[in-house]
Formats: sequence, structure tokens, C-alpha cells
Amino acid sequence: MTNLYRCKPRKLRELMIDVIEAGLVPYVTSSPGMGKSAITHSVAAEFNLKMIDHRLSTSTPEDMTGLPRFNEHGEATFAPFAELFPLDYTPLPDGKDGWMLFLDEFNSAPKSIQAPAYKLILDRMTGQKKLNSNVAIVAAGNLATDRAIVNPISTALQSRMVHLELELDFDEWLMDVALKQNYDKRIIAFLSQYPSKLMDFKPDHNEKTFCCPRTWEFMNKLVKGKSMPDDKAALYAGTITSGVAVELIQFNKVFSTMVKVEDILRDPENVFLPHDNATRWAVISSMMEKVSEKTFGNFATYANRFPLDFRILFFRSTMVRNAELRKHPAFAKAMSELTKYLSM
Repeated sequence: MTNLYRCKPRKLRELMIDVIEAGLVPYVTSSPGMGKSAITHSVAAEFNLKMIDHRLSTSTPEDMTGLPRFNEHGEATFAPFAELFPLDYTPLPDGKDGWMLFLDEFNSAPKSIQAPAYKLILDRMTGQKKLNSNVAIVAAGNLATDRAIVNPISTALQSRMVHLELELDFDEWLMDVALKQNYDKRIIAFLSQYPSKLMDFKPDHNEKTFCCPRTWEFMNKLVKGKSMPDDKAALYAGTITSGVAVELIQFNKVFSTMVKVEDILRDPENVFLPHDNATRWAVISSMMEKVSEKTFGNFATYANRFPLDFRILFFRSTMVRNAELRKHPAFAKAMSELTKYLSM
């Protein structure tokens, strides 16, 4: 039976917003490193909310209820943690319209922490204090099937949240993450050639790490703007596993033999056209990195000599990275031929 609550990143983001706008709490689960927190941060940014990232796995019950204090009559009251839970009298943060309270690692918390969260999630209260009406709440955790540190949540807590599960989609990751954030062209080319290597997590894996959007983000930080020599293999293996690191290093050597961007710009109609997919991905990725108003015409001429799927990649990527080039005459010409393939 298909689990209908599973959704790709764009749909997950849309549904999270629906849940939040209804005054409810989305509970997002996935395998580790798939981007739950990044999506939550993007929702907070869209609605101009200050992010409060609180890991329930490191909480104590007092975090939820506050600490006791005595007033002048000798009566005990609970003082909530203002930095964690904005209350109904808390002024809005400077330049923000509210707060995003992100309860991450939710199901990694022990029962003693989950129980006080009932009131926070359903009644929007910490201790006897009401949360500010401008606080949105999102909870997240890893899948129990992934051998992550998780504890089952009670049926009472289950019914207090709307459950959504994130599943990865390579095309969305490429367009919404790698291209928008200008990932290293070699990583884009490699993963475009081998999209299954974006996420190869298995609960029973024997490597010290695994490939996922998070570890590829690390790789991008390690190699962007730098060479990728063989003697750095241990570094890359410790980030994306040994086997994939070796494949990436070998793939990187394609770049030293492929047609140069300068040659494409000089003679786009006659310069050498690669015939293997690995080199095609590498060339297209290199052009995407250098595309501009000045270079786009010649790049488009060259890209139009490629097979259809590589032409689509080039023009779709251009829309993501350089939306202003939609007005370029070469783009209009390409659109007349590729419109049905370029819907975003």
C-alpha cells in the first residue's frame, strides 16, 4: 500500500504551509540528511519568521514547563524560558513578523521530554503561559526504520500533529538546491550522470558515512574552486564514502580532457561535440557556470547541437540561475522548440 503522506520537497513545503496556516503542527520525518531543516528554514524565511531551532533530544522536562520561582507571598510559579518560547506578551523580534519554533529530533527525545510537549503542541502553552499567536510550530525526526536514535511517540502525541514524510527527488534537488546555490560544476555533472548517488543511505550500511544532500553539501564546501587531487581521497571518502569518492575523483579527470569553454565561445557551430554522457554532463555544467548575457548566444548555439535531454538541462538550468536571460533572443528561439519540455 502506498503511503500517501510521502511527498517530494516542493510538495512537502506546500503542505507544511497549509498545516501551519491552519494553526496545526506538521510532523516531518525522513531518513537522515535529506533536508528537513533546510525546508523549514525556507518556510520561515518566506514568512519573515525568526527561527528558533530547539533539539528535543537534548532537552530536559524543565525546558517545556519552565523553572519554579517564589513570589513575595511564598507561592511558587513557573518561569518559562523566554529564548525558547515567545509568550503572548513577548514583543515581535526586530524586523520579523513572528517566530518559527522548530522542534527537531522530536522522536529522539525520551518519554519524559515528549510528555511535556503535548501541552506545547496541542494547547500552545509552556507551563501555564500561552505562546504568542505569531509562533508557528514544526516538529521533525528521523524514521524509526533507519536505525537512527529514535523513540516511539505515544498515540496521544501522534494525534496532536499532522504527519508528513519527505522523499527525495533528484530533479528538484538539482534545480532548487545545487543550481540555485551554485554548487561546484563537477558535483553537478557527476550527480547528473549518476543521480542515484545523491542518496545511497541504507540502515545497515558498513561505511562510516553515506551519500545524502547534507554530505554533498559538505563536499561542495570542500572542493568548490579547488582542484581534486588523488591524495585528498581520504578526505572525500570520509564525507561521501570510499566508493563514491573514488568514482568522483575519476570523473573529475574528464574535465581535463573535455572541450574548453573558450573554444565553445570562439566557434560554437564547429567545435568538438562529446559523444559520451559523462563528458556531455561535464561540458554542460561548465557552460552553466559561465553563462551570461554576453556568452549565452554562443552557448545556446552549441547546446542546440546536443541530444534533447542535454539541451533541456542547459535551458532549464539557465532559467534557474539566470532568469533574466529569458528575454534573450536565443532563449526565445529555444523555447519555441522546447516549451513542452521546459515546464518548471
